[in-house]
Amino acid sequence: MIERPGVRVWDELAAGYESWFEAPLGAFVIDEQVAALRRILPHEGPETVVEIGAGTGHIARMLRSWGFRVTAVEPSQPMREEGMRLSSGSGIHWFEAIAEGLPFEDHAFDGALFFASLEFIADPEAAFREARRVVKPGGWIVAGILDARSPWANLYRAEAERGNAPWTAARFFDPSEIQQVAGWEAEATEGAVYLAPTADPPFDHADRLAKDAGGHPSLTLLRWRTP
Repeated sequence: MIERPGVRVWDELAAGYESWFEAPLGAFVIDEQVAALRRILPHEGPETVVEIGAGTGHIARMLRSWGFRVTAVEPSQPMREEGMRLSSGSGIHWFEAIAEGLPFEDHAFDGALFFASLEFIADPEAAFREARRVVKPGGWIVAGILDARSPWANLYRAEAERGNAPWTAARFFDPSEIQQVAGWEAEATEGAVYLAPTADPPFDHADRLAKDAGGHPSLTLLRWRTP
């Protein structure tokens, strides 16, 4: 088992982690995020993709349903075991590893994905170097970040101040900062979920109003091409 504070904060959250997606707001949020992810992916399956910080595999299962051949990396044993249980029989391959030390050969994948995981990685610069190493030349890296400028990030910061996991271990980025971390400029961006976390339904209407008012998305996705 990997021991690191940013990993351990997830251990006790594994069993009920995906229950939030079943609530009305959670269902709206994940649907919007997944739609934005699908828009920014340069291809669909059967490309090989590694998700780095896969949690319980919600996104990994989506990728698999789109035809990708998916490898999921998750350092938290309880999260990984829950992900393996939920994805049993799907063909997703699970590995225990940290983002800064991936157990794969150079150029092993067509693409790599960070989805709301860079916030909890101790050395995101090293994580990007590893992602770049394991992706083929001309392949892609996509990062979905919990945008530091959004009201959702403000909520998560308040949760951290109250001592609530996993936000006590989080660090938030805006798009310009994450491009500095990556070391080169992204070729494409997408945004998802503009409504505030306190918004009332209908959520699609609240989301449109917030976007039209110039609000920042709670999730910003960026895509890079590997040289």
